[in-house]
Amino acid sequence: MNTKILLVVDEQSVLTAIKKILKHKNYTVFSASNGEEGLSLTNEIRPDLIMSDNLMPYLNGYGLIRAIRKNPLLSNIPFVFLTAKAEISNFREGMDLGADDYIVKPFRAVTLLNLIESKLARFSSLRNPAGIESRDSLNLKKSLITEDDKLFITAKNKPQMIRIGDILFIRAAGEYSNIHLFSGINILKRKSIKEWEQQLPPNIFLRIHRSTIINLNYLNNIEKWNNRSYVIYLAKYPEKFIVSQRYARKIRAHFVL
Repeated sequence: MNTKILLVVDEQSVLTAIKKILKHKNYTVFSASNGEEGLSLTNEIRPDLIMSDNLMPYLNGYGLIRAIRKNPLLSNIPFVFLTAKAEISNFREGMDLGADDYIVKPFRAVTLLNLIESKLARFSSLRNPAGIESRDSLNLKKSLITEDDKLFITAKNKPQMIRIGDILFIRAAGEYSNIHLFSGINILKRKSIKEWEQQLPPNIFLRIHRSTIINLNYLNNIEKWNNRSYVIYLAKYPEKFIVSQRYARKIRAHFVL
């Protein structure tokens, strides 16, 4: 069965360019010029992925995703926004409404195809025959988050997307948490360590203390510590991380020590 992609784009030159890229990969492409047409086509063809502009006549992209996410027969369809650089700061609302990602114009063909393929792979196994996500499917979706997925974060009142794999470690700070990126940037977000532990991919991130989660991809060294515990060193970070006894068994389960 061919993969169906719906493009909701009112800019003809952009629409033509994307169609050419997608048809080269044998995707079946449908198009609509505004949100109303897009919603009608979504109900009719049940696409495997929707890519939409936001600023459109009759019904904009926010209105379109809001209508789709309210319909249980359509709500699990991956939704990607197309946006210009100048519009990125306005997309917090779109992500809050359930958009899965966005791509900034202009973009390279390979960037577009990689994004589409990753979203299709992530969602394809989650649909039951009725197209409704079960509780097991929702749990599976969490486990399918990868290091290349992105998180929507507001830092210093500026919304931005950060790649999950760029997180070095996360440390609790009261009701907030400090997100430390490999680049050296720190971001404070109101979110508990427990919530992070439930959201982040367990094959990449490991909780080593009640207040700390680390990215195993940046693991530099592990040393034995007192009372059958361990000390961990992460790449390009001077501080050592002491693993509490409670979480030491997780370290032994991940590594041969």
